Amino acid sequence: MKDLKWRRIRLKTKAVDDCRPLIFNPKFPWWCSGTAGDYSYSIIIAFLPVGEDLMKYWDDAYDIDEEKVEGVTFTSRFAKPEYYKE
Repeated sequence: MKDLKWRRIRLKTKAVDDCRPLIFNPKFPWWCSGTAGDYSYSIIIAFLPVGEDLMKYWDDAYDIDEEKVEGVTFTSRFAKPEYYKE
């Protein structure tokens, strides 16, 4: 089995108007997937390296679901952000 070095994380944050990470790092892509719960939270998809503290970026993250992956992948829904630096 390959050494998986990334985590693909789905989380909720109470920030609705501005759900950007507290610390911006162009090596770690993220997307706002939408808002829900009568606009009481945002759903974020983010890639972080294994060992990187999620709470440093979204300190109010909850309902966190993550999986270890080989690397950062992009799709038509989660396209490569212009800021992303590999």
